[in-house]
Amino acid sequence: MSKFKSTIHNFYLHIIQWINPVVGFPFYAAILLLVMFAAHKLLVANLGFYYDDWEGVLLQKQQFSFPQIWSYFLIDRPFSSIIHFLFNPLIGTKPINWHLVGLLVNWAAVLFIVKSFLRIWPKNLLEIGWIGLLLGVYPGITRQFVIRTSMVHYISFLLFSASIWLMIKAVQELKHRWIYLIISLFLAMLQMLIIEYFTGLELMRLLILFYIFKREHTITSTAIKKAFLNWLPYLLVFILFLIFRMSVLPLIQQEGMTVKNMPSILSAFQQNPLVVLVQQVEIILQDLVYAVMYVWSKTIIPEEVDIHAKTTIFSWLVGFLVAGVSLIFMQQWHNKKKSAESETEPYPVLILSLCLIAMLLGGLPIWAVGRQAIKGLWSSRFLFGIVLGAVPFFVLITSWLFGKKRNAGFSIIMALFLMASVSLQIRTARTYTLTWQYAKDYFWQLKWRAPALAEGTFILSPYTPFQYSSDYQIAYATNVLYATGYSSEEMKYWWFDGPDDIIDFTKNKYPEQMDINHQFRNLSFNSSMEFALPVIYRPGRGCLQVLDNVYKNEPLLLVVENQLFETFKTGLILNEEQSVPIDIFGEEPEPKWCYYFQLADLARSEERWGDVASYWKIAENEDMKPNYGPEYLPFIEAFAHLKEWDQTYTLIEKAYFTTEKMEIFLCTNWERIFADTEYSSDKEKVNDQVQNLLKCNVLP
Repeated sequence: MSKFKSTIHNFYLHIIQWINPVVGFPFYAAILLLVMFAAHKLLVANLGFYYDDWEGVLLQKQQFSFPQIWSYFLIDRPFSSIIHFLFNPLIGTKPINWHLVGLLVNWAAVLFIVKSFLRIWPKNLLEIGWIGLLLGVYPGITRQFVIRTSMVHYISFLLFSASIWLMIKAVQELKHRWIYLIISLFLAMLQMLIIEYFTGLELMRLLILFYIFKREHTITSTAIKKAFLNWLPYLLVFILFLIFRMSVLPLIQQEGMTVKNMPSILSAFQQNPLVVLVQQVEIILQDLVYAVMYVWSKTIIPEEVDIHAKTTIFSWLVGFLVAGVSLIFMQQWHNKKKSAESETEPYPVLILSLCLIAMLLGGLPIWAVGRQAIKGLWSSRFLFGIVLGAVPFFVLITSWLFGKKRNAGFSIIMALFLMASVSLQIRTARTYTLTWQYAKDYFWQLKWRAPALAEGTFILSPYTPFQYSSDYQIAYATNVLYATGYSSEEMKYWWFDGPDDIIDFTKNKYPEQMDINHQFRNLSFNSSMEFALPVIYRPGRGCLQVLDNVYKNEPLLLVVENQLFETFKTGLILNEEQSVPIDIFGEEPEPKWCYYFQLADLARSEERWGDVASYWKIAENEDMKPNYGPEYLPFIEAFAHLKEWDQTYTLIEKAYFTTEKMEIFLCTNWERIFADTEYSSDKEKVNDQVQNLLKCNVLP
């Protein structure tokens, strides 16, 4: 045991000797990048596009012009179109490019926050270092995985943090102060115009300036005066933004559109002030408790502890390694900067008050429009402003509880939180990689089964087929898949979640005839129920299916799936070769069972029986077979039409024993196939075998 301890100690000393010469801010920046990459991008090769990422993909792949992109975002944030216009040609279309650039933008933003804190609280280096590390992997925000749609958030974060740093620099350094001020003001306005998430924090500038001047001038009135005078240009910028948002933006809306995300709390407060006040206080307290304390408990959920899960073990191992490196570095950096003078920053109560006010102002844009950070699948984005106060508050409280003489204990606690946060982000990344695999599988199977679509066709599904996407987002992906480069705002195709969008709940069925007129932002889709193509996808059961009527009575279908049969129309699928944008959907997968099934089902619908049979033979030679009985149907029908009756019966038997409750499905289709094929003695013989197997004559 002593030998083991000695080995560990020697290893630790070697690390210290290696780190000591390079300890400093540049190496801290490298450590921060390492930690953030480990947390968010270790699986980057398998991360894709999700959620509103697809709007950016659509705007880019369809080659929309800047005026079109401006019009798309005009309803809420028209200046966010600048990000798409500038970044699309620079980054390209591949998911990995967006993920890596998004990480660098986030990293740079956190560095500017750290640099700003170091200018305000230069003696709190240890705490500030941990603040930056925890901000980089904060467990409450998972927007790094939906990076394309979140690029506006991270760019705005970067602009805001750089603007704050330049503002502080302008008041602390006389040289070039006007240059710093002008750039800072420009960045402040730009970040608010792009997205309003950090708008409330603009009001923090006055308090930051007051703290800076208070440290330099003990007279409070002098500090207030200087802070106010230096804040006036930023106040003017803030007022100009409010005028644009509240007065100008509504005037430039397209006809029939209303500005989104407008403050609604004021009108509600006028109607019922006491009730609204109590509700808002409750919402604010819930969000703040979550952001400061509860969020850290999300990193370890008891029922999710699984020592057999490789991802779980891997995530904690990586978290341990990067947290260990961070711990060693932070202690060495702290020791190197230590001086004989007191390390206590003046006005600790004021510092905590600044953190608390930052949380309140950071959440102001969200609470003002009636939103909440703890409600909704994608609500983690509402924490962007709040965490800039919550993380410093959490770290500083923890530090002061330990005291300056127990810095090592404080750093160990921070390293444990860092380890847990990195682990959570890696586990979250894994769920996103699995979802991307399902998404790509869905679109590739759809393309094999339906190589092209008649214009006006819309995919009708009873549910969203994979996580982290909703109907209009999958509709965007469908247009990218089938109409790449089509730059009209009138979409050729769409995708609907039937129960949410189309079904007639009064009759509990889909309407036979109905015009489909769908509008989203400046995009429109016009069609009718004649162009509905029912498609289902449950990979745990089997392959993607176009619900042709031959699949009626299929076992294991849900009620919402069975309702789709009445919408099926022929002639919507075109067997025309169209390339798939592999920069988005990846290279075509290696052929597996579903590849041959989709090609065979397409050939069945066109009565190309020889092709269907050849697909079966290829799959059989590759030792591939379905796990879901109904997927034998195209091959059963093909071999029957080719008069290979023994093979026909063999496949019927396989289908019967593959999935339970296959009798009605097989009997219905056998009756149809029997009627459509010529008489022969072999056919009659097989018919007897089928009747003995399925007992079709005695079925209800």
